[in-house]
Amino acid sequence: MNIKIGSRKSALAIRQTEAVIEQLKAHFPDDTFEIIGISTKGDKQLDKSLQSFGGKGVFIKEIETALLDGKIDMAVHSAKDMPTEVPDGLHISAALLRDDRSDVLIYFGDTKISDIKIIGTGSARREAQAKKLFPNAVFKPIRGNIHTRLEKVKSGEYDAVIMARAAINRLAITDAHIETLGNDFICAAGQGILAIETAGEKMKKYTDTINDTAAMTELRAERAFLQYTGGGCHAPCAASAVFDGQIIKMRTFYGDTKSEVRLEMTGADPVLLGKEMAQKTLELMKKGQK
Repeated sequence: MNIKIGSRKSALAIRQTEAVIEQLKAHFPDDTFEIIGISTKGDKQLDKSLQSFGGKGVFIKEIETALLDGKIDMAVHSAKDMPTEVPDGLHISAALLRDDRSDVLIYFGDTKISDIKIIGTGSARREAQAKKLFPNAVFKPIRGNIHTRLEKVKSGEYDAVIMARAAINRLAITDAHIETLGNDFICAAGQGILAIETAGEKMKKYTDTINDTAAMTELRAERAFLQYTGGGCHAPCAASAVFDGQIIKMRTFYGDTKSEVRLEMTGADPVLLGKEMAQKTLELMKKGQK
């Protein structure tokens, strides 16, 4: 059987899809797996901020349409790029073993941390947290694939850029200075996780085989927090859950121009934990704004 797998066309997206195929081939050697590259609105409109034309969904809408139309059998996404609402008829059927979830500062050459004045990021979450680490820096929006953004740093347009370490690892980038931003810098919901999206049950035997229970549990908790706060691209919102097989421990961050809330809680049910933390966060935000 030939399985068609939808992916964005960037080098990172293709590499991630290849990693999924490697796992699938190990379990299903008699099947073939074909990558179908799909251009998304987010990949085409690089001259505008994500907030200005749709937020996270701009990276996956065309791929989800292909799934619903039966043109592909499954799709591979960076879980952090997925909106909290999944279209009717589709579902996240697998989450792969989580890569490093941290955010890192990337810069080149003889640049020193003390010299960094212009930092590139299109993420409200990253900017809100990084401002405390770099209070004298200017944060400028930056778009494009990983290599495009790195070239903008090399050319001097920016002194540094903030990225997910998972992306740096997957593309094996080694010619840059990579500075960890610390444990208090909370990641985006789903960061470091590859999510498989499918329609119906046709691919169930494939997705069940490669699903990582811990990653899926963490993803469900983090996405629940995002959903119930209404956070995402438009608000500084972060969630990082760790599941040890029994208990989920989650740290969250939510803020706006007036205040911010950080929480750390534990629970056994991922969705209930995410919902409870979201409700408590919104209550504390409301009190802080009075």
